[in-house]
Amino acid sequence: MSSIQEIKALVTTSEHEVQIAKDALKATERGIEEAYERNRIAKATHDGLVIKLSNLKAQFREQIMEDGLKESNRWNEMYYKLLQWKESNDGDVLVPVDKDSDEDTKKLSRWVINQRSAYKYFMNGDTKHIKDHRIDALNKIGFVWCVADHVFQANVEELKQYHAENNTFDISLKENKKLSAFVSRVRSAYANKQDGRAQHDLTDEKIAQLDAIGFKWDFKKSRRKRKESTSTAFDFDTQIALLEEFKAEHGHTKVNKLIKEWQKGNGEPSKKEYRRLPKRVHLVCGGAAKFKALTDLGLEWKQPAHVPRKNTGGEASRKKKPKIEVSSHDQEFAAAAAELDVEAELPPLAVNVHVPALPSPHIPNDDAKFDDGRSTMI
Repeated sequence: MSSIQEIKALVTTSEHEVQIAKDALKATERGIEEAYERNRIAKATHDGLVIKLSNLKAQFREQIMEDGLKESNRWNEMYYKLLQWKESNDGDVLVPVDKDSDEDTKKLSRWVINQRSAYKYFMNGDTKHIKDHRIDALNKIGFVWCVADHVFQANVEELKQYHAENNTFDISLKENKKLSAFVSRVRSAYANKQDGRAQHDLTDEKIAQLDAIGFKWDFKKSRRKRKESTSTAFDFDTQIALLEEFKAEHGHTKVNKLIKEWQKGNGEPSKKEYRRLPKRVHLVCGGAAKFKALTDLGLEWKQPAHVPRKNTGGEASRKKKPKIEVSSHDQEFAAAAAELDVEAELPPLAVNVHVPALPSPHIPNDDAKFDDGRSTMI
């Protein structure tokens, strides 16, 4: 009898413990819900502060831009000339020139080109050629940083309108020479890209844009069937074997250097196939294997575009320090001391010896140029 009571007592105790555990679980769940709610409120507060900070930064950048444009300098002068050009030429900011353009228009066009060059340096990490607030000022007026992309967008819009009116993407040269050439170029580039040949101008984003308007990538069917090419002159294995022969004969892989000499009439290649070696190497299919094979062969690779360029300070950075010539007397004295194995100690200069003054350091002005001739003036 006592054992039954003990069992009942144990059951009662267990039920009580289970109830306590349930209550604790409910409390924990309430705590989790409260924690989620506090987290939600904190996240909403954080997002609100981020937006507020972003707005403050935008206002701050706007103020910096406005203050910068109030200054009196060459850059602001050209900026306001560009604004006048835009108002007088239906919103154009490209400033194209031809042989009949006046000198002021040519200067403005060169200035516009210089801003694009400076922006490329800026995007590569070299920020000394153009300031942030000047980029903001140019963006505000719709400045075109990449002419090729701008032309592509204009052609896509024109092609979209043509398709809406004619229900075709096949355009004859007689009908629209410019648009017909554009269609042929993108179709050729797309076909080359499908074959594994690099086409850097036709990016995936541009392909997606043309796909969005329903562009047909296939060429118009020709009446004559083209014969499939069986030539292996330009495949990778043939080319690298030819490059190996070239290196064995000349001791290096600088094909471009010798091709330029041959074109000038300075010598002839021992094999005419050497002229077909590529001046630039693009890796698409099997890139890693091809890269290793070419690197093992001794091919020198250029740094990628995102690596900041060195020595971009213009003409001033290339100025060498004045070279002080050593007189023949000093050279003879040093040579004699070396033969006697003694420390060479030059005798002091006479009082009446004339020492020419060193040239003053070069201070670049607004007309200083880049390595390739472009102005560094911003």
